[in-house]
Amino acid sequence: MNDAARQRICILGSTGSVGVSTLDVLSRHTERYEVVALTAYTRIDELFAQCVQWRPRFAAILATVDLGSIASARAYSLSASSSLSAM
Repeated sequence: MNDAARQRICILGSTGSVGVSTLDVLSRHTERYEVVALTAYTRIDELFAQCVQWRPRFAAILATVDLGSIASARAYSLSASSSLSAM
């Protein structure tokens, strides 16, 4: 299936149990689905790990966080097409 035919998916609450289960299902069907956005409430480290794995175009977190304090950020580098930013 080409990229144009893939279903684009946004996971609200991707770090919660339902979100994690949904991503597990999607991981078995990567040819059919593209994760374009992930959101979380406060679990920034888990959201960051999901962003590294799934490379969504968008990621959002509700809680106020200091992006400089994310320990995981030192272990991973994001490609130029993916980025994290604070509003």
